[in-house]
Amino acid sequence: MPITPYMVNATPPASTDSVFFEFPARAYLEKYYNHVGDENAAFMRSITDYLRDRSVPTNTVIEVAGGPCLYSLMAMMSCRKRPFRHVTFTDIGWKNLREVEGWLHDYPQQFDYQPLLSWLQDEVGADPERISSSLRSSTWELVNFDWREPVPTSWTRAHDIVSCHFFAESATNDEAELVDFLRKLGRLGCPGATLLLSFMCKSDGYTIGQREFPAFSIDEHNVFGYLEQAGLELEDVELSITPCEDPSTMPGYDALLFIAGRWRR
Repeated sequence: MPITPYMVNATPPASTDSVFFEFPARAYLEKYYNHVGDENAAFMRSITDYLRDRSVPTNTVIEVAGGPCLYSLMAMMSCRKRPFRHVTFTDIGWKNLREVEGWLHDYPQQFDYQPLLSWLQDEVGADPERISSSLRSSTWELVNFDWREPVPTSWTRAHDIVSCHFFAESATNDEAELVDFLRKLGRLGCPGATLLLSFMCKSDGYTIGQREFPAFSIDEHNVFGYLEQAGLELEDVELSITPCEDPSTMPGYDALLFIAGRWRR
């Protein structure tokens, strides 16, 4: 695949103090995204149902701390069905960005998204090849970014869709930092932009391989309070919750919570 004008190499910085810098990207994908069970089906429907029922702009998208995963972008593409004008994909983990880059270049060792693509074909009638080709031919910007830092001016009010999944509550166990992460989301969307959010419910941490990561306990009773503290005023909001499908895998949460809404103009 030819590199688009805005593609940047996901080269890691010299050093970082974040526990997520060396995040075990492939182990994470294999643990949570190797099939489309009840949880991932609910995740995808929280996006596809919302976008299919509304005529909203989808030209420019920012994926906030997207990890190594392309589930949300593939769900969006199944509704849009043509290349995005611009995708800004951010994460602090260099291995995460390399996983995304490997899929964009169609490398042999890329993660297998065929179970998801087949599900999207069955569920929403989206052609798997069209999803992949349209997503790969979008203009991409891969950015190694630490969301503890100030939001770049060029990202402010610049996106039709702000997509953030399993980040704010799974990147910290500190309430003030959680609210700060959410507050930064509010700076990214155009007036009337769509916000797509996902959270682990009632998590006190999770394990990938042998490594432990922090989390903050979010649920349906406190999430809107934290969004309000962060200044995120939304309308046309939909919320859904799905229980953990297999507690024996020790996923680190009781349920998953999904929110979709639009910024008030």
